[in-house]
Amino acid sequence: MGGEPEKNRRRKSVKVVFLILAIVCLAYYVVIASYAGNSSNFIKIWLAAGIFFLCVFGAFWAQEKYGIFQNLVIPSFLKKAVAACLIVVVTVFVVVEAFIFSGMVQKPDSGLDYLIVLGAHVRGETPSRALYKRLERAQQYLKENPETKVVVSGGKGKGEDITEAEAMRRYLEEQGIEPERILMEERSTSTKENMQFSMEIIKDYGASVGVVTNDFHVFRGISIGKKLGCTNIQGVPAKGDMIMEVNYLVRECFAVIKDKIVGNI
Repeated sequence: MGGEPEKNRRRKSVKVVFLILAIVCLAYYVVIASYAGNSSNFIKIWLAAGIFFLCVFGAFWAQEKYGIFQNLVIPSFLKKAVAACLIVVVTVFVVVEAFIFSGMVQKPDSGLDYLIVLGAHVRGETPSRALYKRLERAQQYLKENPETKVVVSGGKGKGEDITEAEAMRRYLEEQGIEPERILMEERSTSTKENMQFSMEIIKDYGASVGVVTNDFHVFRGISIGKKLGCTNIQGVPAKGDMIMEVNYLVRECFAVIKDKIVGNI
């Protein structure tokens, strides 16, 4: 008899947790969709997660209110399998995020031979928020280190009237960076290609290279560079976006895992 009230209390606590998770995910989806638009498919993961948690909450509520699923018996082996899968998923996520955070706090050396600025979306001819932050960090470093050259890396994608490299070149020259210090790579469409094609321009895999990108993206950028054979590579983190940062961190976890599976890192 004493165990039943305790079981009901645990069930109610779990129900409340799922309701809170649903509200948080749905609210975050609304915020980032309003802030950055709905152009990125990944942000829909917060909508999907919110709906999923809401459905789980609804199942608990229906069980409590109407006795639905009351007689449902879940086999012990299935419970253990689900628990094991959850432990593996959470462990992998935590480990990968730890690596991502290690890149976010890197501090580059002075006097690097080259910077590689990784491309990001350009709206027409205007750099996106993410790309502006990368460019601001690059121009700051270049002004502090006048001997450093820079490779601006990025091709032309959907919705872009010019290449990402061209948008970056224009910005840096407007900020007073000498044209002869700027090298352009205009073919790449991914982080792997950013690094590969930029290093083909630099040619010297022993040169000191700083990878300029948003903080959450640094670990993957330098990991790809190391895989390509760069022996002296480090991150130059640009500021993240406070509103989008959680979304980017979760998305980056999937990107790191994917690049690891396909052998890019």
